[in-house]
Amino acid sequence: MFKQKSNSINIMADTSNGIIYGTAEVKFKASAGTDKTIGWLDENGMQPAGNAPSFMDVYAAQVTDGPVDSILQNPGSDAFTMNLIQLKAQNLVDIFGGTAEADGSYTPPANFVATGVLTIKTHSGHSFRVFNARLSRNGWKNGLNMQNVFAFGIRVDMLKPADGKERRWRIYPPGVVPDTSDATDDAEE
Repeated sequence: MFKQKSNSINIMADTSNGIIYGTAEVKFKASAGTDKTIGWLDENGMQPAGNAPSFMDVYAAQVTDGPVDSILQNPGSDAFTMNLIQLKAQNLVDIFGGTAEADGSYTPPANFVATGVLTIKTHSGHSFRVFNARLSRNGWKNGLNMQNVFAFGIRVDMLKPADGKERRWRIYPPGVVPDTSDATDDAEE
């Protein structure tokens, strides 16, 4: 069921065609930090990587043509993967920590896991925000050769929000600034 919010601010209707495409910018705000723009991603942008829900079929001896019910065993998960190709030390520090040395070299942390808010701006003008994103190392990608660009793989898991709210993610139409929208509508949820 669709729930319309109403408050004292002017709400602009979404006049886009609803088609979302292209990764224009990805920002990550670690739990104890500020928004940082993640460097360039490879041409694949962000790829879905979650798992479908799983069900256990229930069979009855009296019914021979299929299950009589199914029970949800696992609700599944939502995730993305991305390959960071702009491997500057500061880009890696902004995501996972570690140290950017004065000469530009990078010393990684022992653990490549970070949580915070991830905001994806798209070429279509939409934004997609994950309120409790866990970013983790997803291995090296693309190889070191002349046919590809070496990349640092990152997995983004969409976790249950730590603030107790139901939404794990939100899509914003063109012209809506996530921080402004969240400061009003999310406060009332």
